[in-house]
Amino acid sequence: MAPMRIGGLASGMDIDQLVNDLMKAERIPLDKLYQKKQIFEWQRDAYREINQKLADFDQYLFDNFVLSSNFYKKTATSSNEAAVSVKALSSSYDSTNTITVSQLATAATGVSSTVGGTSTSTLGSLDPTFTQDTTITIAALQADGTYKEEAITFKPTDTIADVVQKLNQSGLNINAIFDDGTRKLGISTRGTGSSANSSAAEVYVKSATGVDIFNTIFGFATGNDANGNPGVTVLADGGQNAKFTLNGLEMERQSNTFTINGIEYTLKAVTSTPVTVTSSTDVDGMIAKIEEFVNKYNELIGALNDKIREKRYRDYPPLTDEQKKEMTEKQIELWEEKAKSGLLHGDSIISNGLSQMRRDLYSRVDGIGENVIDTLSELGITTTSEISSGGKLVIDYGKLRQALESDPDKVVKTLTQSGAITKDSTTGQVTSDTRGIVQRLRDTIKGMITNIEKKAGKPTYTENQYSIGLQLKDVENQISDFQRRLQDIESRYWRQFTAMEQAIQRANQQSMFLMGQFGGGMSG
Repeated sequence: MAPMRIGGLASGMDIDQLVNDLMKAERIPLDKLYQKKQIFEWQRDAYREINQKLADFDQYLFDNFVLSSNFYKKTATSSNEAAVSVKALSSSYDSTNTITVSQLATAATGVSSTVGGTSTSTLGSLDPTFTQDTTITIAALQADGTYKEEAITFKPTDTIADVVQKLNQSGLNINAIFDDGTRKLGISTRGTGSSANSSAAEVYVKSATGVDIFNTIFGFATGNDANGNPGVTVLADGGQNAKFTLNGLEMERQSNTFTINGIEYTLKAVTSTPVTVTSSTDVDGMIAKIEEFVNKYNELIGALNDKIREKRYRDYPPLTDEQKKEMTEKQIELWEEKAKSGLLHGDSIISNGLSQMRRDLYSRVDGIGENVIDTLSELGITTTSEISSGGKLVIDYGKLRQALESDPDKVVKTLTQSGAITKDSTTGQVTSDTRGIVQRLRDTIKGMITNIEKKAGKPTYTENQYSIGLQLKDVENQISDFQRRLQDIESRYWRQFTAMEQAIQRANQQSMFLMGQFGGGMSG
């Protein structure tokens, strides 16, 4: 039960203001605890911002360099893009080729006879003998040159539209369409090419448990199955392979798009003269990618160096709520900008990580070979001479281009090679490091992220899982204890002032009584 409070009725004093003023002095240690808590929170958030930058750079390295194909760019050109378009894959090599196209690959097609109904007509109405369900197994040539079979059940109550839908939704990779104008059903393969057996149909009815509706209702002709055996209902035929001559060698492909020696060809038209196809290393593309890497690396280490060099303004502690009430938003913003400055000044995790990243860049990559490009400096990438830049990279474009033109494979290995550190079993000294520069940087970054998470955690962590969290928890406990103590102190002040008021009130009552007594005796 809260003690009774008497607010200065007897003394005429503003007891509420007196207690508030006294408590302001008592709350000074509490304000310092809140400021301490705020600093820990700002420091935690600053570490997490650094971790996000590190994680973003690590993801960039993964997306652009871990798979060498994302970095090792090839380019291919065609002298006649209208007839043959080309695309260089990472597995291609520098070459010049000639290709002459004599035939394009086409899909197999088939058209039924004229049907005695429309798309809404039922199959049973078109063939009176069709009174029971029939399951028809259809074989269709696939893109890989093999036949795929699928059994489809048709009912007498199915319409022609249902037949079209069942064919299109099957796994046979065929297209079906019915035209109410001509009253004909058309079927074609989705892919191109012909069967290995030149006499075989590309799509045909292999078997039927009942009525073969494609023969009785749609009137498709008979022909040969995949093995050349006659007597099956042919639904699509006449597909042909692409035929071409590449560097004097006559070839066939089932599709108009195919890959040979790392070059993807797409045939578009028959040619009367040879088309020249050239494949080469995309040096300009690789230079652009390396330039992007250098810029992102410089951006990262610039941000890290700024944090560990940032000045600490100890005369600008976090503002209390009372202090903020007396300031404008702009004043608060400027104050907190200085209060947050330098929270990671000289941080060992970041500074050690930066040092290791510099070693990662300039150590030799083992396992590539002798007298080859195996360091970043040999690629024309070095640190700027300005000490204040903190190890930012600069590119000698002439040297970089020369390295890429002379030995692009070694450049790629220097940057993207996957490897490991080997140590002497006795001394523990590193004897070789076959990791490429990108893997080294990623390993260092992952180590920094782990160390920062131990100190500052991440959003999913509880306060018990990282060191700043434990410090925050300790401060929060101190705040709770001090708040209880302040409540006791405030209660004590009120008891003292209440006792004083009660004493003054009693003294006033006695004074009034005595004055009444003296006044009564004189009048008698």
